[in-house]
Amino acid sequence: MDLRQLRYFIGVAERGGFGAAASALNIAQSALSRHIKELEYELGGALLTRTARGVAVTESGKVLLERGRWLLGMVDDIKAEVRTENREPSGTVRLGAPSSLAEIFYPPLARLVVERFPRVNLELSEGLTESASDRLLRGQLDLAMITAPQPNDHLDYETLVVEQVFLIGPARDPRLERGRLTLAQFKALPRAVLPLSRTPFPPEVPSRLRVDSSTSMKRMVASGLGYALLPFSAIYHEVEAGQLSAVPLSWMQAERVLALPRGRPISRATRETVALLKEICGNLIRDGVVRTAQRTRARRTTG
Repeated sequence: MDLRQLRYFIGVAERGGFGAAASALNIAQSALSRHIKELEYELGGALLTRTARGVAVTESGKVLLERGRWLLGMVDDIKAEVRTENREPSGTVRLGAPSSLAEIFYPPLARLVVERFPRVNLELSEGLTESASDRLLRGQLDLAMITAPQPNDHLDYETLVVEQVFLIGPARDPRLERGRLTLAQFKALPRAVLPLSRTPFPPEVPSRLRVDSSTSMKRMVASGLGYALLPFSAIYHEVEAGQLSAVPLSWMQAERVLALPRGRPISRATRETVALLKEICGNLIRDGVVRTAQRTRARRTTG
């Protein structure tokens, strides 16, 4: 089976007859009929049946019709991508990230894309690591920024940055005013607000509240409901404004990862977006918004 035979079959199936398909495909009806018979012989069964109104697609033909449309669509996409590879990147990039990263990466990313790549469109969404990974696997995202992902044979990961995790509390919280916290003091905390995710937390973290938004977490903490664990990049605005207090936890880190679908072609627009995210991350580290942590052999992570 070759692409020409597949196009001929789809043409006949969609137009409901050999005559109309032959005219649309600019081929003699006898030659078109011969190609379909050769295809049926190769695949071991009838793909079309003649009716009073023309032809109908058999059950096996329906399978070929659905898969064939998808395959020809992929071929057209490949042609379009190859034609534009050496020109200005274009197309849509669908990116997902947790709210803590979206807050600091999305605004500069949007600005840089508008300035440098006017033919690239961005679709930016927020969600937890599990949600973003699932959407990548289903083809609903082209790229994701996630935290400490689980191993997956269908996704490729590249570490963007390993951030220091901070314990945050209400403004002027007496437990955090000294600027440091020992593990024993940490274990003695009354309660914590944690992300709603599968990210492993040490057993000494007490929690009755789990949420999927860093914004909600910060508001809960500011109101005195408890403490939370977040990287500095997620809290620097509130810390600078005196709305929250925070201390680093030297034994806890958050690995921020770029995730791409394995085996799926990556557009130039997506590759350029990856490069921009790395550039933005470097700027955020330079400006003190992102505070990196040293890797440890027994690393604990939090989103």
